[in-house]
Amino acid sequence: MNQPFRNRSEILFLYDVKWANPNGDPLDENKPRIDEETERCIVTDVRLKRTIRDEWQSQGEDVWVSGEAVNPETRRKQLGIESKEDALKLIDVRLFGAVIPIKERGDTSYTGPVQFRFGTSLHAVKVVYQQGTAAFTSEDKAQQRSFREEYVVPYALICFYGIANENAAKITGATEEDMQKLLTAMWNGTKNLITRSKMEHNPRLLLRVVYKEGLNWHIGELDSYVKLITDVEEKSIRDVSQIKLDITPLLEKFKEHVAKIEKVEYKEDGRLELVKEGKTVKLEEALTEAGLRAVRLP
Repeated sequence: MNQPFRNRSEILFLYDVKWANPNGDPLDENKPRIDEETERCIVTDVRLKRTIRDEWQSQGEDVWVSGEAVNPETRRKQLGIESKEDALKLIDVRLFGAVIPIKERGDTSYTGPVQFRFGTSLHAVKVVYQQGTAAFTSEDKAQQRSFREEYVVPYALICFYGIANENAAKITGATEEDMQKLLTAMWNGTKNLITRSKMEHNPRLLLRVVYKEGLNWHIGELDSYVKLITDVEEKSIRDVSQIKLDITPLLEKFKEHVAKIEKVEYKEDGRLELVKEGKTVKLEEALTEAGLRAVRLP
């Protein structure tokens, strides 16, 4: 029987979007979410989890939150959940937690061991308003087609940070196998966002820092140790070839706590150029030079 994972870990995930809406706000004309002070794009953790869940479902996994417009009681019956233990058969409950109504027992609540902060772009972005004609007229005899309106960002490099808590995993039973499925779904699910509003979502870099068992500790806020470098005005960025990612502070932080780190798992697409102390570096070599065991994810 698989045991709950015993090592705390942190996740850093970067992907970019082109001429798309990373996460529309339904309360604001479905415009991309923007931090008004920094003009950086925002993507909620709910959006990322939706991507992951959709990928799991495409691979035949059952999930609690399916994206369907259905109430919790109906969903519970669909999945045949009759007890608190039944809920833990679902991978998203084990990893993300859930509130599930169990008849005559009230709500069953689990706090998931994996939590993500809102993702943000590493630079200011431009929001572009587009208007076009609809495919059909409003009435059968009408000649004038209606118009559609949408808002997109030409480019955004988005960074997510998350933590996997081994203490909560003891309660939900989340396993190391579950964690590997999470990382795979995060990468592949982002690449598989092939819809009109989500076209051109490209995963660029994924890191999972796994700490040694029993420490009950982590570095924290890994996203604050990476910095985007560009020679053009931030809002004018249109392609990953126009940027570099400075990972010098991140490597220094890793080196400072190398005795506490068991390994760093990673995956990269190769187009995002990584820089250390002003020079382009290969990720595996940079991690190894910092004294870390680097493990490439499949």
